Amino acid sequence: DESKLLRNLKIIERVRELSGAKSVLALKCFSTWCVFDLMKQYMDGTTSSSLYEARLGAEKFGKETHAFCVGYSDDDMREILPYADKVIFNSISQLERYYEQAKTKKLGLRVNPGFSYSHFDLADPARRYSRLGVSDQEALKKHLPHLSGFMFHYNCENDDFDTFAAQLDQIGAVYGELLKQVEWMSLGGGLAFTKEGYPIEQFAQKLS
Repeated sequence: DESKLLRNLKIIERVRELSGAKSVLALKCFSTWCVFDLMKQYMDGTTSSSLYEARLGAEKFGKETHAFCVGYSDDDMREILPYADKVIFNSISQLERYYEQAKTKKLGLRVNPGFSYSHFDLADPARRYSRLGVSDQEALKKHLPHLSGFMFHYNCENDDFDTFAAQLDQIGAVYGELLKQVEWMSLGGGLAFTKEGYPIEQFAQKLS
């Protein structure tokens, strides 16, 4: 329903205008490229979790193309680099393995803050034995010269602004000094701010 899609895009546009934050489309969640010409009027690009999603974003959406994967293969990395503007790694070992190959791109690391808002174990980075992201702050500091930003992806269907605000404050308190030394931070996805009645102005103010 294009009218419903446009309603959400207008909300995204409003958040971008008020906060200065960028918004990228997660292709794992929505890859219907027949509406990309409409969506790219209101969004800044795409983010992917596989080679073919990165290619789809670069070729059909354009604008910024972000790549993230919990574990790139050698073939993945070689093929994904021509499409990606930004490459985000899930682990220190992956960053070290592919740094020389990918260093011409903006590189990021996923950080595991040790908490989450998720109703599903699969999407919960704070679950026991999780390997979703890096939790060792000393390791993050050591690799700062190789990074332009960090990704904190810890939400899943979170429509509770107060919880979002409190957790963002917690990230600021714990990782603030590291964040001052990089160009960008990503909050991943899973924030249901297009829900009816969501406090958009407060949300945008918190982001800014």
